[in-house]
Amino acid sequence: MTVVSSHNDWDQLEECFVGIADHARIPTVDKSTHSFGFADCKWEHIKDLEGPSPEWVIDEANEDLDGLAKLLSNLGVKVRRPEAIDHSKEFSSPDWKTTGWYTYCPRDLLLPLDNLIIDCPGAMRARQYETLAYREFLYEAMAGGSQWISAPRPRLLDESYQLEDLSIPTLTNKEIVFDAPNVVRLGKDLIYQVSNSGSLLGGQWLKTILEPRGYKIHLAEKFYSYSHFDSTVIPLRPGLVLFNGDRINPDWYPPIFKTWEKIFFPGNKVHDIGTNLPNNVSPCSKYIGLNFMSVNEKLVICDENQEELRKELDKWGIESIALPMRQARTLSGGFHCVTLDTKRKGTLESYFD
Repeated sequence: MTVVSSHNDWDQLEECFVGIADHARIPTVDKSTHSFGFADCKWEHIKDLEGPSPEWVIDEANEDLDGLAKLLSNLGVKVRRPEAIDHSKEFSSPDWKTTGWYTYCPRDLLLPLDNLIIDCPGAMRARQYETLAYREFLYEAMAGGSQWISAPRPRLLDESYQLEDLSIPTLTNKEIVFDAPNVVRLGKDLIYQVSNSGSLLGGQWLKTILEPRGYKIHLAEKFYSYSHFDSTVIPLRPGLVLFNGDRINPDWYPPIFKTWEKIFFPGNKVHDIGTNLPNNVSPCSKYIGLNFMSVNEKLVICDENQEELRKELDKWGIESIALPMRQARTLSGGFHCVTLDTKRKGTLESYFD
């Protein structure tokens, strides 16, 4: 029976999705694309990138994703893959039209919380139908007793974005908009990041839906506005969290972690694997190297280039398996991004009482 049961990122992993790179592309470059992944890039540098990713990039990415799926299967994890979707097909709303992006990052638009899974109102127009790749699983999960809800669909008009002041989020607070990795799952406590991919209204909507279910939402503003939070705040187990030391420091961190042990990992120890897009354009930074996934409290899977990270984790009794994810910066997804844990052992708990 298919069920959703996942409360955090460290309980023993039992079932997960691993993404695919088939039909990956740079979608129609509009204000939403510019705002979400390329806010610090010149328009002309990204407009020329519209179209399918090179076959060698797709092949290399799929080779690495298949290797990850094989490893997880060998570790006893049930692995699912998304349905392949032709992202070159154009679709529209009454206000805009666009092509799709990819199915490389299952993490981005589905948020599992206990036996509930939320289809998120993503910040990019190109991703509004991306979760169709998981529709069969969602129906199976519902039949198995899990709850499946969708947030209100945003219109994503041009006025939903601003690119004039990059010191604040490019996503304006006009609609309920958020990606799943704007949420850090800590059992009954959830951190919600306000950023280029998550509006304050998105956090307020989650409060109305989740707090009656026993969750507490902690809003995180002004820590890191660019996009997702999973290369900035990485909980490793109850009582231990790793922070991106270039974004968070001992005087400035989410206060919920006051009593936890904290690793402030220096940014200069993150190896930059580089991007294969021209003009050094990338939809993510070198800190994608901190984007790793936990199989359990004592084992993580991370990028093979991150030797300093592996040494640091080892100091805390955490073993790491190193694999390649060669297109992580080109396609904007490390090991946490390209997976979605739908089932982990464990129960819904509070770690901060």
